[in-house]
Amino acid sequence: MEAFLSGGNRLHVMLCVLFNLFVIFVYVPPDFHSAVIVSLVKCKTGDITDVNNYRAIAISNAITKILEDLFI
Repeated sequence: MEAFLSGGNRLHVMLCVLFNLFVIFVYVPPDFHSAVIVSLVKCKTGDITDVNNYRAIAISNAITKILEDLFI
């Protein structure tokens, strides 16, 4: 993520072009909408065999997070 923050204007322009192409061609590559779902324990002192003691989070790559922030 630090590369995107300190990448400078040239990187920002290239990302803008890339995201505009996604909109123009109405196509997003499969890597942009793939994520890894990880389950985390809510209460570590609770019953770890209970299904309700877990929550799921989706981990996606940094460039996908930038694209998501643009839509919000």
